[in-house]
Amino acid sequence: MNAAIIGATGLIGHYLLLNLLADARYKTVVALGRRAPELATVTTTETAGIEKLTFIETQLNQLTELSLPVTIDQAFCCLGTTIKQAGSQENFIKVDHTAVIDFAKLMIAHQSQTQVNLFVVTALDANEKSTVFYNRVKGQVQRDLSQLPLAKLFIFQPSLLLGQRTHQRTLEDIGQKFFGIASGIFIGPLAKYKPITGKLVADNMLAVAVKANTELVGDPSLETKAVKIIDNKQMHRLVN
Repeated sequence: MNAAIIGATGLIGHYLLLNLLADARYKTVVALGRRAPELATVTTTETAGIEKLTFIETQLNQLTELSLPVTIDQAFCCLGTTIKQAGSQENFIKVDHTAVIDFAKLMIAHQSQTQVNLFVVTALDANEKSTVFYNRVKGQVQRDLSQLPLAKLFIFQPSLLLGQRTHQRTLEDIGQKFFGIASGIFIGPLAKYKPITGKLVADNMLAVAVKANTELVGDPSLETKAVKIIDNKQMHRLVN
């Protein structure tokens, strides 16, 4: 299989890229982004398969203009920002909605004969009708992706992400410290909110990708035979 990934310099994307490169089932891995992923120049057990990587430098508003060197079987989108980073709600939408849709359309234009499967990270409680701006945009991108001619769409909805980022996110920093001393409270009805590491999300994405016909229970308001939702609670138990 040939894979493509966008957002490979982020918390989830970094681990997912390592997973894809190390997995022998993937012949070529095309990474798209504004800067190249930071990987070792010498192959190690952590960067096995680095020779399979092709990096294409691009701005997010140029995605629909690109031409890829191979057809794509599976595409992975780990794009995500914050209002603070983006600077405005308008710029946030450009990253978390417009660029995600453009990436999907690019993948469809370069899909293999069996069509492309798309694996995308959104967020817990994503809902196009939400009164919370962040959740509403995430819900809107889920809705719009589900209307594209993809073979299958897999949506991953993590809660608060844990892990070392290259830039600071104040809310997540506070959450990580809290989780370190109060992880035991996320049981019963609170289990869905249990923080999750970026690595665990990436591991789930690979696990689902290698058996893309898996049957998963998700949000009945959106899920169809071609759209599968993997929520935060499921990710904690699918991969250990």
